[in-house]
Amino acid sequence: MMGSGKSTLAPLLADAWSAQWVDLDRRIERIFGQTIPALFAAGEPIFRRCEAAALRSLVAEPGVRARTLIVATGGGTVVDPSSRALMAEVGAIIHLHVDVEELVARLYVATDDRPLLSEAPEELRQRLERLLEARHGAYACAEVVVDGSGSPQDVLRRVVAAPLCSRGEAP
Repeated sequence: MMGSGKSTLAPLLADAWSAQWVDLDRRIERIFGQTIPALFAAGEPIFRRCEAAALRSLVAEPGVRARTLIVATGGGTVVDPSSRALMAEVGAIIHLHVDVEELVARLYVATDDRPLLSEAPEELRQRLERLLEARHGAYACAEVVVDGSGSPQDVLRRVVAAPLCSRGEAP
């Protein structure tokens, strides 16, 4: 989910595992030459097609499947069944679970570049609740679910200690 800390955690996790990381939103912007808000302005379905194409192109790059790569996706990436299946095929999906109140606290000050969010705290809370409800099934498919609350270092420790991650197998 947006605000769960994916973009903050990805470089920390990559460093801990001596791996590279990719922010899928930045990749989308490079490939399509527009910002995420500009792509969303054309409509969410168009943005989601761009997002899926950027993910497919990343996975198709030579050597990507043979190495550990941390990918910070957008919160809606896993909603697309084909994107979710592709991610599960090449690695593990880690869901950073953060409750609505903490998401509101994190996102209320940072909504300028987040196209799905409104600006009033109560509207933001309601929007996040609707998104979480709509995405619940997709998020439930994650191989690893970690409490994403607290400091980035706390979340990093939880991810590294998670059963799938602690055996030395980087998702």
